[in-house]
Parts: sequence; C-alpha cells; structure tokens
Amino acid sequence: MTTTLTKSRFKLALECPRKLVYTVDNTYANAKSDDEFLEALADGGHQVGALAKLMYPGGIEVDALSIDEQVRQTEQLLKQENITLYEPTFRHGNLVVRVDVLVKRGLDIDLIEVKSKGFDAAAETFRATKKPIATEWEPYLYDVAYQTIVLQRAHPEWMIKPHLMLLDTSVCASIDGLGEKLLVVRNGRRVDVQVEEGFSPAILAQPLLRAHDVSSEVEHLRANPVESPGITMPFDEFVDHLAQSLASGKKLPPTPSNACKKCEFYCEPVQATESSRSGWAECMEAHFQRKITQPRSDTVFGLTNHRKVDKFISSNVLLMSELDEHNIGVNEEIGRISTTKRHLLQVQEARGEGDPIFLERETLSSEMVKWQFPLNFIDFETSRPALPFHFRNKPNDLLLFQFSHHILEADGRLRHASECLIAEPGTPPSMSVLRALRDALSENNGTVVHWWHHEKNVLKELRKQILDSAEENSESLLDFIDSMVDEGTGRLADLGTLVSKTGFFHGTNGRSSIKKVLPATLSRSDFLRERYGQPIYGTADMPSLNFPAGWIWIREENGQVVDPYKLLDPIFLDPVLNQAIECRETRR
Repeated sequence: MTTTLTKSRFKLALECPRKLVYTVDNTYANAKSDDEFLEALADGGHQVGALAKLMYPGGIEVDALSIDEQVRQTEQLLKQENITLYEPTFRHGNLVVRVDVLVKRGLDIDLIEVKSKGFDAAAETFRATKKPIATEWEPYLYDVAYQTIVLQRAHPEWMIKPHLMLLDTSVCASIDGLGEKLLVVRNGRRVDVQVEEGFSPAILAQPLLRAHDVSSEVEHLRANPVESPGITMPFDEFVDHLAQSLASGKKLPPTPSNACKKCEFYCEPVQATESSRSGWAECMEAHFQRKITQPRSDTVFGLTNHRKVDKFISSNVLLMSELDEHNIGVNEEIGRISTTKRHLLQVQEARGEGDPIFLERETLSSEMVKWQFPLNFIDFETSRPALPFHFRNKPNDLLLFQFSHHILEADGRLRHASECLIAEPGTPPSMSVLRALRDALSENNGTVVHWWHHEKNVLKELRKQILDSAEENSESLLDFIDSMVDEGTGRLADLGTLVSKTGFFHGTNGRSSIKKVLPATLSRSDFLRERYGQPIYGTADMPSLNFPAGWIWIREENGQVVDPYKLLDPIFLDPVLNQAIECRETRR
C-alpha cells in the first residue's frame, strides 16, 4: 500500500508532487485528516453516496478489507456478463482506484464518480470561456480521468464511459425528511449510512442526483499537459512519473510557491515530534538550505492576502522579518489600511517594531458616529445540507436555524435580549427564525451590528428563497429584509469589514476575524479587562439567556488573558468530533 498511487494521492500530487513524500509516511502531520473527516460529515457526502447506490439497484458491494482482497473480489464478480458494483477496486501495476459505482453491460462500462457538489445542467457547464475546463471543476474531472486510465489499462477490452454524478440544484425535494431516511451512524471515524426500511429513490418526483457524461472533458485532460508545481508533462506520462516515484521511493524535489501557505503537512515547531513532523518545514529546509525553526506565520507565507510570495521565494527570502518597506511596495490609502500597508505592519511586528495596535481613528469614529443607539448585535448559525431536509427545498439550500441578539445602550448597559433556535426534525426553520428576528429587532430603531458579510448575505439569500417559493404572507418579511440590507439606508453595520479597514492588532497574524481580534483586544484594553474580569455577566446588571449569574469572561493564566472561546463548553458531546474541531480551529 505504501507504494500505491491511489486516486487520493494522485489528487494531492496535482496540488504538489512533493506531497507524495509525506502522504505515504504517517510520521508527518496531516491537517487534512481532520478537515476531510469533518467535511464529509458536514457536506452530506456519505448520504449522497448511499443515495447514488440506491439509484443503481441490485448492485453488489465490494466489501473486502485489504486492497488485494478487494481487487480479487472485484475481478471475480466481473466474470458476470452484466453486473453493477459498488466500490469495486482495480489495480494496474501500482496504480489503484476504487470506483463509487460501476455498471457493466458486456464490454460497455459506465464509470460513475459521485460527489455532493451541486450542479444545474441548464445554467452551468464544466467548460470555461477562457480555458477548456472550468477551474472549479478541474479537480473533479482529473479524478475521473485518473480512474479512467487505470480501468483502461486493467481492462483494455472495455469501452468506458466516465460520468460525474452530482446533486441537481434545480430540483426541489418532493418529500420531507429525506436526510432522516439515510441516517449517518458513526463509530469513531468509521461512518456508515443506515437506509430506512422501504425507502427508494423512486418515491421522489424527480431525482436529486444526476449522472453527467464527461467523456469529452476527460479526453481533453488526457490529450493536454498536466501543470503541477515543478512538473509539466502529458497526462499519461504524469501518472506514470508519479507511480514510478512512489515505487522507487524517490523523493520528488520541493517547489516552494504561494500554495505552500495552505500545505496540510504542517505543524507548529513547538508541536513537532518524531511522530508528528512538518513536511512544510522540510520542504523549506531543502529549498533554502538552512534550518527552519520559525512557524509558518512568521514567514512570507503569513502575509495576509499576498499573491506574490513566489517573488520573495525566488529572491531567497523566507522570513517576514527579512522584508522591509522597499520589498513590500506600500500603497497608502487615506483613512484606511491598504493591503500593502497591512503587510508592512505585519513585517514591523515580525521585526519587533511598531505599536501593538494601529488604528485609523478618524475613519473608525466617523463611521461609528453614524450608528444609532441602542446597538443590536446579531449572529447567525446556518447550514447547507446536501440532501434537503424539507419539502420544496433544493440540494445545498441555505437554512437559518439560530440567531442571538444582544443590545448595547448608549450608557453602556448590555443585555442578551433574545435568541431563537429551531432544530426540531421535520420543522423548516428559516422563515420562523426570520420572523423571530424581525420581531426582536422591531423593538427599537437602533443600528444592527454584525461581523463580516455572513449575516447580510444570509438575509439576501433568504429574500431570494421567499420570492422563489411564493411564501405566504411574505410581504412583511421582504420589507424587513430590505430595511436591513438596503445599501445606504439599511440598518446593518458590518463591524468586521470596518475593523479590517481601520485596525491592525499584534498577535492576529494580520487577520481581522473576530476570533483573532477579540483576544488581542481584550489583552490590551484595561477598560475591558476591568469590566469583564468582574462576575457581572448573567446578573441583573448584564442579563444573559444562557450563562450562569456571575460568569467571568476575562481570566488570566501566567499573566496572559485566556482566549474567551476556550472558556466555552464543547460544541458536541462526541470527543472525536470535538478533537477534530479543536485541531481545525487551532490552525485558523
């Protein structure tokens, strides 16, 4: 298995061939192991895969444990003239693929790759105007192309038609509770789907999954060179090159580029051990020919939204502290922090220079003075289930299921004024939550403050859903949304965007997410530390709907303010999920 080129390894090599060195050695840290586990649960991939199998009834699951046994079981079953297989495994040399669904009719083969991604064939295409294949679809189509080449080599007598099976975002669910009929059951990281007895896709008025023939797209990819960091060669040669490198144990050379800032084979230097090594650090050491002991955030890869890291790499510059104003090329913008100015502030922080807090105070004040008290602070929780939970919903439709609402008076009095959570199975939440929000915010005419774009975008999308669904008695909801989002006159004020334009805080890695800015602000504000270091939250002076009386938000350990997010209870009772979430949040 160590020297096998699987489709997951092939996809990694498209991102960076050097990753093959790290993916076959479990002593290297791999951040994606948690991300992929969480994303597969969150995006409904397991349920979509189970639904796809139901759409090809009568198939046989290849369920052997080892790769060799799976290949033998597959080949034995393929002796039948006509057969449908779920997850058959094919090997040619050290090329291996496991196909989601394969339909064999004599020598005619339908290869079906199933994804939980949405696609509307009437409005979308896999092609692009400026290039033959749309960038968004390249990874999926390269995946199918790799499977096709392995099957053709294993069975040259076959006529293979490759398909990409996707959720049809133009189709509404004709029943309630579809997700409950395909129930996800976990045992640690093992995930199974239990299908409700008697359920069949035939009960759906229209299928939610559609298989798209991608033969022409696959042919194009195979007929043109693959471009991967450090390598450009024809598709089939690229596959063989990767396979030979794995088989020989050859370490492909690193090719540092802007993409390295997101490399998953990374861990912080203080976390590195013999059983958790940083592949990213090894790449940098091999390229720069020196020991790397600094975290990635202290290097040029830590520059926020910088798209020209390659220029620094080619100049043999890695550490942020090695840069200066000349390297950055600062473009000043009056009254705001430009992107290049933010880069300079990051460099100054890395060099131990500059103030811990930099504010464009006039801009910040001129915007805030427009706000009307009382201020209403809102936060949404949303979901996009792949399989619609409710009748008339579409795949990946937005659901608003929770909001929280705090009110700050002009004299500084703060209270948790209202909240709404609707998570009852079978109950569509969005419109009910939206009505509760409208009622809560109708109690005053104050400005409604949110952080970044999420809340505004959610309201806009719900407006579209209302118009598309002809929701009854919707006029007041549409009026409410317009009163929030209307440019110029709307009540919404985006504090996150304002802070990103006007504030820079040491310790945030140059970022403006609330999970970075809040701890940095608390640690440097005597006023906030004095106020929230007292047991007043949840009392009559500062009412809360979900924290006990006397809750203390600011606590210190070893003279440092504890991140307030770490004071919260775990999101799930499940320790496996919580550990995966914690690892993901630590990297953000």
